[in-house]
Amino acid sequence: MIGILLVLHGSKVPQWKEMAIGYAKMLSRDFELVEYGFLEFDQPDLRTALENLVEKGAEEVVVVPLLFATGTHFLKDIPRLLGIEGNEADIHGKKVLIRIAPPLGLDSRIAEVLKERVEETIRIRT
Repeated sequence: MIGILLVLHGSKVPQWKEMAIGYAKMLSRDFELVEYGFLEFDQPDLRTALENLVEKGAEEVVVVPLLFATGTHFLKDIPRLLGIEGNEADIHGKKVLIRIAPPLGLDSRIAEVLKERVEETIRIRT
């Protein structure tokens, strides 16, 4: 069974956790096992979220970073915090295949959302 792990930066601002919960619910429409974890500040941390997925039956995990670009968090922190060696993590003696999806990057669908936010803001001010 495949588990989906959403990765968010985290913040002391509660809206970050609300966003994580919301995206997890949206993805749960398409995938049975979805968890979220944070790089810092919030809970659950990435390792706890990964362990939760494995406890629920995930044998393979696709990590989905909600990041715009490749950087230190993507290249170093996510693999380190998840305990990835090669392409696996050891979760309580069980080897679990981990695949990390690319960051969001440039995408016309995201640009469309940005355009909508600009237009909404212009309408509010006029």
